[in-house]
This record gives sequence, C-alpha cells and structure tokens, in this order.
Amino acid sequence: MRGAAGPLRVLDRVVETVATAAFIVMFAAALLQVLVRYVLHVPAPWTEELARVLFSWAMLLGIALAIRTGEHIRVEALADRLPARGRVLLELAFQLLIVLFLLVLARGTLRMTAVTWNNPLIALGWMRTGYLYLAQLIAIGLMLLYLAVRIADGIRALGGRDARDAHP
Repeated sequence: MRGAAGPLRVLDRVVETVATAAFIVMFAAALLQVLVRYVLHVPAPWTEELARVLFSWAMLLGIALAIRTGEHIRVEALADRLPARGRVLLELAFQLLIVLFLLVLARGTLRMTAVTWNNPLIALGWMRTGYLYLAQLIAIGLMLLYLAVRIADGIRALGGRDARDAHP
C-alpha cells in the first residue's frame, strides 16, 4: 500500500493500537489467572473468559491489518509463474473471492449479533455475547475496507503501462 491517504493511516494506527492493547490486557489476564489460581489458590474464572474475548478481538484486528499490509498467508507457486499482469489479475480474483466470503460471514454475524445481544457471558456478566459478534462485524468491515483499497490499487496497476511492481 504505497502512499496511503491520511485518514487511512490514522485508522491503521487506531487498529494497531487497539489490537496491541487487547493483546497486552489478554496477556495480563492470563498471567493473573496463573497467579491467583496456582500461587494464591483462589479461582478467578473471569480472567480466563476475559483473555478469550480479548484474544478473539486481537486476532480479528490482526487479520484486518494483515489484509491491509498484504502479509496474510498465501501460496504463490502459481503467481510466480505468471507475467506481472497475470499476477495482478490472479490477486484481484482472490481478493474478490475473499470479499464474497466476508460478505456471507458478515450476514451471519449480523444475525448472531441481533440474536445474542442480551445474552450475558458466564463469568463476565456485564459483557454480552452480542458484543463479541459486534466486534467481529467491525473487524469484517475493516477487512472489507482494506480489501477495497487493495482492489483499487490493483485496478490502477492494471490500467498503468507497467504492472511489474504492482502488488495489490
């Protein structure tokens, strides 16, 4: 993503900050769980549930950031054998398939958000299951936004004279 616009850079920083904070608090909750359970011999079930919730949030935001930077896992055996224009077209095709998958996932996530909005988590009574699905929906929205930017970059690369350096 060469030359990302200012608002997109700000969004990237916010997503990175929230994902990092979620990871740090998750780690602290897991550490606290070990401390209270094995050192103080006192159960604290909320720490485990909090760690699981924060792990899922950090993971979802990490996936969005991986899409943004093109660092997600991919096999490039076929792409390496194609000319530059073919690589761009193949990448665009895969990105469109990912968009389709995310739209289907978003539809189901939206339904689950509505169905579980008032269901409390077991150990974290103040947190609702619907919040987890809402966080997933927000992460899917970020993934779709980042894919749209990558697709636009790919289309611009196809319109240019030289697609050799294009990595949508």
